[in-house]
Amino acid sequence: MPEVGFIGLGRMGSRIARNILKGGFPLVVWNRTREKAEEFAKLGATLSDSPKKVAERCSIVISMLTDPVVTENVLTGTGDMKGASVLDGIQRGKIVVDMSTNHPMISRRIAEKVREKGGDFVEAPVVGGAFIAEQARLTILAAGRQESVEAVSKVLQTTSQKILHVGEIGAASAIKLILNLHLWINMAGFAECVVIASKLGVKPKTLAEVFNNTVFKNYVTEYKSQKIIDDEWSPVATIDLAVKDIKLALEVARDVDVPTFLGSVTKDLYVATAQMGMRDLDVMAVAITYGKLTNEKISKLV
Repeated sequence: MPEVGFIGLGRMGSRIARNILKGGFPLVVWNRTREKAEEFAKLGATLSDSPKKVAERCSIVISMLTDPVVTENVLTGTGDMKGASVLDGIQRGKIVVDMSTNHPMISRRIAEKVREKGGDFVEAPVVGGAFIAEQARLTILAAGRQESVEAVSKVLQTTSQKILHVGEIGAASAIKLILNLHLWINMAGFAECVVIASKLGVKPKTLAEVFNNTVFKNYVTEYKSQKIIDDEWSPVATIDLAVKDIKLALEVARDVDVPTFLGSVTKDLYVATAQMGMRDLDVMAVAITYGKLTNEKISKLV
């Protein structure tokens, strides 16, 4: 069993790291907030003082961090991690796996720097929320050299039922952002429909049941609609996360000169929802914003 390093123990990262431990791999962890890492020491993981020391010790280093700026800093030392980054500890033959939602160009920059040191880089963003991660049923979008993807596949399989090799570095990040953009637009569209239906006397539960018994059934109508029906908004993913991800998706679209009419309107809806004090609620809380705008009581929060 190779010793695996894991960096970033947030909502998703902590669940993935636990799955790796359950899979029998010796784990070395680092997190900027040390208390989170100390929880893993109780589970049998080894704590490290820096990303550099994680990379020096482990043949595979996995990161799951909050945004592209933080990811590039921790992996290559572009900010306060200079001299203590993963890159500073990389040696020939080691593989860095980034599971964060990243910008394709940043992923390519990181890959180039890691390869210059004799290591290799694999993009591996995930599809599925925290509860899917707990069940080890994530879908992983892998990009990079085939041999490197295969070398880390046994580790990734501890948290995934499906690993899709989608091409060269940059492809996985691009696809993840596109999937996210589609999801946020889909959620906003369903939220709009729920409020229109409610105005016309049709309850959210009835609308969702009809959707789910037709060809229009999808993840939002089948699962996320339950948040509206139950008027229960504890987050699987937060409004703040949606704002971050959709802004990144629109930035990438601008880089390739593609207009984003639907995406831009959806971004404004999520930003407005955050500014109304709902940034820590579940992403489906965009429906509450529609309710407030139309004086339609679809939630006790309206």
